[in-house]
Amino acid sequence: MALWGMALLAATPQVQSNEIKAVVSDTNAVPYAMFSQDGSLSGGISKQLIDEIGKITTLPVVYLPLARARVESWIATGKADLGCFISPEWVSKPKELEWVGPLFYSAQYIVRRSDSKPNRQLSDLFHKRIGTIRGFVYPELEQAFAEELLVRDDAHSLESNLTRLAQGRLDAVMTVDLSYGYVMTRQKFDTSLTYDPLWTKAPAVYCALSPKSSHLAAIKQAFDEVQQQQFVEKIIRPYLPEHNSG
Repeated sequence: MALWGMALLAATPQVQSNEIKAVVSDTNAVPYAMFSQDGSLSGGISKQLIDEIGKITTLPVVYLPLARARVESWIATGKADLGCFISPEWVSKPKELEWVGPLFYSAQYIVRRSDSKPNRQLSDLFHKRIGTIRGFVYPELEQAFAEELLVRDDAHSLESNLTRLAQGRLDAVMTVDLSYGYVMTRQKFDTSLTYDPLWTKAPAVYCALSPKSSHLAAIKQAFDEVQQQQFVEKIIRPYLPEHNSG
């Protein structure tokens, strides 16, 4: 389970080599990336983590505006130094990138109205309308979507999907634990919602580094340091969802 960080230098055609160029797509759900009204990166665990890498390496970080579909190629070719909270399973050519992690495991949830039946297996979702995020891949469901056993209904945000679920316009919503925990502590819905954990193992989440980055060794050393300090565990802890009462 993707920044439009609009630092002033990001707008210039050439970025100086003494900077870390980081990409985080604006389709990353909260709390991974948070944006201000003008579209610039304002917070989130992506920024917290990459800012810490910049601090350790003593290199300024420039967040580059980039569409999700181009993240992999930019990192592979060295146009960007890194991108975080992705997985080798979510890219087309994982061997062309260097990987740091796993940083943590992201539990996947199937959110439903509390008065509906649990979803324990794929067949429980058959012929239902599933709220998804535009541009995201759901490996466990893709074949069923292709065979039209499930109806995929995209939106740009989890908040939009949960609102439609509460209104009865969706039967279920796909999300991950941190995003669900963040939204549910900040927004109230007209209908009580609950979730079922997806029946597959929670995927590992990594950061991808460019093998062509001139800062590769320094960035890898910085990641070693933040992992020893359990920095990621500390910054994701506030967003973990409360115990499921549904």
